[in-house]
Amino acid sequence: MNQGMIRQFGIFLNPYYWQTAVLIAKNGLARMYRNSFLGILWTLFQPLTMVLVYATVMPMIMRSPTSNYTLYVIVSFPVWGFFSASIIGSSQSILCNGETLKRCIVSSSVFPIADVLRNAYTFFVSFTTIYIAAMCIGIAHFDILIFLVPFYFIPILIIIGSIAIAIAFIAPYIRDIGELASISMTMLFWFTPVVYQVQMLPPVAQSFMHFNPFFIMIRPIQMLAYGHMLPGITETLHLIVLAGIAVILGFSIYRICRRNYVYYL
Repeated sequence: MNQGMIRQFGIFLNPYYWQTAVLIAKNGLARMYRNSFLGILWTLFQPLTMVLVYATVMPMIMRSPTSNYTLYVIVSFPVWGFFSASIIGSSQSILCNGETLKRCIVSSSVFPIADVLRNAYTFFVSFTTIYIAAMCIGIAHFDILIFLVPFYFIPILIIIGSIAIAIAFIAPYIRDIGELASISMTMLFWFTPVVYQVQMLPPVAQSFMHFNPFFIMIRPIQMLAYGHMLPGITETLHLIVLAGIAVILGFSIYRICRRNYVYYL
């Protein structure tokens, strides 16, 4: 790395950068639910509704039943919701803050990061609440491995944050990136074991899953919270390698696109 690259990357290691991102994320949450009667509870309704729909319909049409399928979708849907909301929302992170960026001296990458942090908070609220409710009614049982979910979520947060920065800086140049992201996430929902287990797929399709980054991210969470098993070395290593690749690609796109993006706002 030359000095310019080190200085640019050093922004992401600055504690004030993350304090700013957290502050923006808090303000975003406050604005989002300012005039809402139920407030943050609305974050529970979408995953809970989807869990109820799929837990009712899918067992009737699946050829091979899944053991405790309701718990499987309880674990999978909040994680996918975090993926989808962060990636689709990142396409507007910089575009919606164009006037602020023109007037204030702040790293533009802080806005997509703030959106990812806000969605991460929403994920933990919905995931924890629904999982505790599932334990109370006997769908799930307590396992100490559930406390490892935040640990495995760290590389996921790095991956999604890197993707969000890349999309946010591409968006001023290609305004259709938001629609492309939305369509892509809809397609990837069905190509990722969210409402079905990977074991249901043919062996050839299962082998291709190891090239699906969303499967690599969601698999350890499913193993911990649904399978009650510790992810193996392979799953953990794949997650770490994917985080490294995402950081390199995201930072490269950030360096290329940050130069003139302000002229396209």
